[in-house]
Amino acid sequence: MTMLRDQGIILINKDSEISSAAVVAQVRRLLGMKRVGHCGTLDPFATGVLPVVFGRATAAVPYMSEYDKEYRCRIQLGSSTDTMDREGEIIKQAPENFDASKLEDPSYVEQLLNSFLGEIKQQAPLYSAVKVAGKPLYKYARQGKEVERPWRTVTVHSIKLLGIYHREGFELPCLDVLFSTSKGTYIRSLADSIGSKIGCYAHAAELERTACGPFTLDQTVKTADLFDCFEGLGRDSKAFLSASIDEGIVKATLTAFAGFPTQAVELSDAIKLTHGQEIKVFPDDITLDTVTFTYNNVLLAVAGVNRGLAKVKRVFTDSSAEFLREGSIDEDI
Repeated sequence: MTMLRDQGIILINKDSEISSAAVVAQVRRLLGMKRVGHCGTLDPFATGVLPVVFGRATAAVPYMSEYDKEYRCRIQLGSSTDTMDREGEIIKQAPENFDASKLEDPSYVEQLLNSFLGEIKQQAPLYSAVKVAGKPLYKYARQGKEVERPWRTVTVHSIKLLGIYHREGFELPCLDVLFSTSKGTYIRSLADSIGSKIGCYAHAAELERTACGPFTLDQTVKTADLFDCFEGLGRDSKAFLSASIDEGIVKATLTAFAGFPTQAVELSDAIKLTHGQEIKVFPDDITLDTVTFTYNNVLLAVAGVNRGLAKVKRVFTDSSAEFLREGSIDEDI
């Protein structure tokens, strides 16, 4: 796949105890660019797949934000916290007469977990970045202020119990669970709700995002490794970007649109698209909400198609791009 050197996606395996915004700041420093963003905020305590975009690839974020996601969560039974994770203060504990023997039965646990499959309603956690009146909920929480938290409807596509095990220092077991969910699902809230339904309370002890849309954990890189490369190149951002592209660390912007309808175009139409102009490449009976248009495997633009006419929504390639000026051989259409 042809790579443009002024945009792309770096898949970070985020470490625990660092915010998603801090990861973006790190990549901004590595690339020497201001135009850097991320898709799908991870809680500071969470780890795993965090797509970081730069240059014109930042325009893909609204589409990437619609991705389904996969998480592996260790749910510690026996206590709930005010943050619904290990970072918070314990607010409830399992009753003394709770029968823990049923928790050793995987079939019982699986049946209970499966009751959360499908469309469910979740209230935003008090300690979250969701904004109310322009202010993140966690700020209200830190000030001890009560505020009406919004609800949202999400979908849990699948739940797989990977194991039941005991952690040192905890009387009740920990559930190792893999969730596949729609965008906007709070896994911390799921852990809390699962504990309430069992009757012993629970919180998320560990949380790892294993997939974000088409991007998976095995494609990611640690920021520490990126900084090792950066230092080895004399802290030269241009050399670092070039090396990262050559090593496959930087993914093409087009990879963000895996699964979307794609249409290759000829040079004349490619130039029109980069200027935001309409083109006619489909029959009159074709209407599509979102189509990616490419030339020589490079993403040019995203457009909607109405009665065969493509109207550009976002442009990803400048009309002065070298590969357009070269007039190289068109893709197979």
